[in-house]
Amino acid sequence: MDKDSGSADESKPLISAKRHPLIIIAIIALVIIGGIGLSLVLYTRDTGQIAKGIVLEIPLGQLTFADAQSKLEQQRTKLYEHPLQLTAGEKTFSFTMKELGFTYSYEEPLQQAYLIGREGNILNKAEAKFKASWGITFTPDYTWNNQTLSGILTQRLSSLNMPAENAHFIVNPDDSMQIVAEKVGKQVDIENLITSIKKVPIEDAAHIPIPFKSIKPGLTQEDLEKVKSYDLISEYSTIFDLNQKERTINLKLAAKAIDGLVLKPGETFSFNQTVGPRTVEAGYQEAIIIEGNSFVPGLGGGVCQVSSTLYNAVRLASSSVTVIERSRHSLPVAYVPPGQDATVAYPDLDFKFRNDSGDFILIRSDINGHSLTFKLYGKAKKKQSS
Repeated sequence: MDKDSGSADESKPLISAKRHPLIIIAIIALVIIGGIGLSLVLYTRDTGQIAKGIVLEIPLGQLTFADAQSKLEQQRTKLYEHPLQLTAGEKTFSFTMKELGFTYSYEEPLQQAYLIGREGNILNKAEAKFKASWGITFTPDYTWNNQTLSGILTQRLSSLNMPAENAHFIVNPDDSMQIVAEKVGKQVDIENLITSIKKVPIEDAAHIPIPFKSIKPGLTQEDLEKVKSYDLISEYSTIFDLNQKERTINLKLAAKAIDGLVLKPGETFSFNQTVGPRTVEAGYQEAIIIEGNSFVPGLGGGVCQVSSTLYNAVRLASSSVTVIERSRHSLPVAYVPPGQDATVAYPDLDFKFRNDSGDFILIRSDINGHSLTFKLYGKAKKKQSS
């Protein structure tokens, strides 16, 4: 019995000796795991700072959200005040980016940058911070308000525009007509200018040349050379009293404003637009006019004889022109048959007709003694019967 008991006691130390290394290994493993866990906790703890390696226009790593926001706000102010110069020859036009409708928004990418290392479990956070340490770049939102950009450019650069000038006739004292050649105009090409502005790197000190597009005149010297050889398509004359000096002055002023006018195919003639306001500054005198159902003194009296004479010349060219607007006087007038007058009063009552000849029409006025004559030259167009 003693021997058996002794054998059992001797085997116990052998078992303990075998377990001892395993315990040591387990302890070491726990220490390592604990160390790793503690390191992860320390690595991923929220210090209130943006992860290292984050760039949004400027490096933001290890800045607090408030500090990053402050720096980006300074960047925005700097960009808004950044100068942009547009040049045309020796002229320079200066703008700020903000004035041109440029906007710089950093709020959303800053929020995304701040969340790196703060979302998911501890392993997700650690992985995100580690990747960020190698560098992550966010881009702010650059946008242009096209309506503002186009509007401010159109307004500020309008002085550079040069309208085209049609070729036109000058009527010489001997009644001959001299052609003044056309001039090609130019206009700022806003669309291409906007494209150029948007292509320039944001922080570059840009000097952008202003592009232009040509504006072609509606009438050329070649057109008028043809018109000079056109045939007479209608003519109408009225008589006036030379003794009514003020009325005669008004009549001559209005007739001269129309003489030599060329209408393009499809163009509408407006008496008021062509003759302009009848004012003292323009040289018009006070003479008898019709107002309501009475003859009373009024500025520009006699001008209606000019519009009525032209109207009757237009009536005789009805195959080539179409009357668009015409009003009769409230009382009969002596210079045309009843119902064949055309009263005008700037700017409310107008006489208008459209050139439907398919070609140019030349209007000539002539005052010979006490006679006023209007002549229309062109190529007569036969109206199709309906």
